[in-house]
Amino acid sequence: MSQVADEVKTFLAGSQETLNLPPMDKRTRKMVHELANKFDIKSKSIGAGEQRRPVLYRTKRTTYKEAAFEQAVMRLKRQYSRSSQPSKQGQNRQKASGRGDAGTSYRDGEVIGASAPELGSENRGRTMLEKMGWSTGTPLGASDNQGILQPVSQTMKRTRAGLGQE
Repeated sequence: MSQVADEVKTFLAGSQETLNLPPMDKRTRKMVHELANKFDIKSKSIGAGEQRRPVLYRTKRTTYKEAAFEQAVMRLKRQYSRSSQPSKQGQNRQKASGRGDAGTSYRDGEVIGASAPELGSENRGRTMLEKMGWSTGTPLGASDNQGILQPVSQTMKRTRAGLGQE
């Protein structure tokens, strides 16, 4: 990238109308286009495959200030040096097959959330209910209302038979 930056710097300081850069990889080409955009240079990639390369065209708005140029190059180098390192998040990850794992799917007739633990005291919903007077073991609703104590269970239905079918 340093060689390319020097060529762009020479182009900006000189009076050439166009600059043909050598073929380069996608990442470096993107950096060149971003650098060109900062200084109002029209940039275009030509060629295909291994021979794809950027071409820069001077415009009427093209400006050059050495301090601004150096700052822009350093910013791009920092930005792309971070993104070129593999993230720790996806190091041991395998490609997803499009289906969920067997442990996360439910079988036909299985109660959804049956093994889920009770909501902790730090849960916002539980905290709000407790502020309104609810406590564990009491039904929701007015004090004279005898609501349900057990939540409605949700069972998995995978087959195509109707609701009354087993």
